[in-house]
Amino acid sequence: MAGEPLISIIDDDQAMRAALVRLIRSLGYVARGFASAEEFIEAGVMPGCSCVVTDVQMPGMSGIHLTRLLAERQSQVPVILITARSEPGLEEVALASGAVAFFRKPIDTTAFIDCLEMVMRA
Repeated sequence: MAGEPLISIIDDDQAMRAALVRLIRSLGYVARGFASAEEFIEAGVMPGCSCVVTDVQMPGMSGIHLTRLLAERQSQVPVILITARSEPGLEEVALASGAVAFFRKPIDTTAFIDCLEMVMRA
């Protein structure tokens, strides 16, 4: 697994995080889960990360804040944002933060896989 592209999953919901890690691993990718944006940052995996999938709303730093932080650090790593929230305008805010895609929970698995495959080929 060393040297292979890493997809980081950040979600405070342990069941969702585990499900996404399993899904991504079933596609042949290396995936690692994090319970928070802060945990992800502290892990120091960013240099080897090929994609970040993060929840929008979490305790502490939100997924949108993390996306903005990565952009400020000139990271080229694509971020896919996911959320169970439904307020109007959230998708626009998420995409304006620099995310490459936005999915509402429950996630359309086929569309998510298509998006992830596209991101990983880019």
